[in-house]
Amino acid sequence: MRRLALILTFTTSSVFAVSGTEQPKEVSQAGIQTAFRILQKEYIRSSDLTFDVLNRAALSGLLQRLDFGAELVPRTSEAKSGALSGVQAELLTPQIGYLRPREFTQRETKELEQHLRDFVGKKVGHLILDLRSPAPPGNFDDAADMLSLFLPKGEVLFKMKQMGQTTSEVETNTREPVWSQQLLVLVDDETNNLGETMAAVLRQRKQALLIGSPTRGGAVRYETVPVDAEWSLRFARAEVLLTDDSSVFKKGLQPDFAIFLLTTIKRQVYHATDAKDVKESIIDKPRPRFNEAALVANTNPELDSYLKRSAGEALPEDEARPSDTVLQRAVDLITTRTLFQSAKIDWKRKASGNQEPPARRAIPVTK
Repeated sequence: MRRLALILTFTTSSVFAVSGTEQPKEVSQAGIQTAFRILQKEYIRSSDLTFDVLNRAALSGLLQRLDFGAELVPRTSEAKSGALSGVQAELLTPQIGYLRPREFTQRETKELEQHLRDFVGKKVGHLILDLRSPAPPGNFDDAADMLSLFLPKGEVLFKMKQMGQTTSEVETNTREPVWSQQLLVLVDDETNNLGETMAAVLRQRKQALLIGSPTRGGAVRYETVPVDAEWSLRFARAEVLLTDDSSVFKKGLQPDFAIFLLTTIKRQVYHATDAKDVKESIIDKPRPRFNEAALVANTNPELDSYLKRSAGEALPEDEARPSDTVLQRAVDLITTRTLFQSAKIDWKRKASGNQEPPARRAIPVTK
């Protein structure tokens, strides 16, 4: 029983007394041990409460309390998945570039730099950086390399505070940035630890606005240790700190423009645009109509559609396509901002010398 007590103390703080109308209080350690002794002796199926079952229950309760701070992962998943990797890059308009790293690796950092230089060469004025990819936790050296493409040389990127250490490791940018133009960052609850760190740093420095939904607060360095032949324990070992020593761990980031999109729809969009243009997910395809071009071609698409629908046939416009509303709103925001900035109003403009023409005098009607 003494050995059992050591395991069960992990879940002490998660057990509460729920009877009565007063505020629930935590059950004492002695109360927990008493409850388990009673269950082992008096429970209708006390033989089911083996030491192995209780051990697994204690570990499950602990991992549930730690949430994403620690988790058991199959050792086969430690290797890179077969999903697509690399940076998805596209010009949504001649002035709006789009970049989405899929796995946040060192190879993708080089691709990111190459695409940024290409955008700069084409004089692209705005960039949308999509950090919503559901990638596994990554290496913070790659996060520092990606951030160095946007931050000035010599600036502190972020800090890493190891458990039990009083000092922090400081990551500093040692190179000149590539991109210094307008930047919007897309985030959600699937943004991984590197993407969340990048978003937090860029917004703290007021170099980017965040659009999307709140992140989960997983900006930590993970360590993975095998526990048996099939499973490994992945747990938070170091915490990311911003330049002011603040942390987003367990807090997350609240976007500047909150736009909710179901995770299932976002993944459908990613899957549909992996082999196509991202622009397809933000532009509505108009229904064919009878116009001058159809008249010249001696066709009538509206009549053709009517006949097909009357015959019960499906039309191309009836097919539901997943739409990335978060990316749509980001493009709308850039377009609106550009429109207002380009509008020049001369508040000091003087009235022209030509006054309004005088009103014509009424001519009486004579009989």
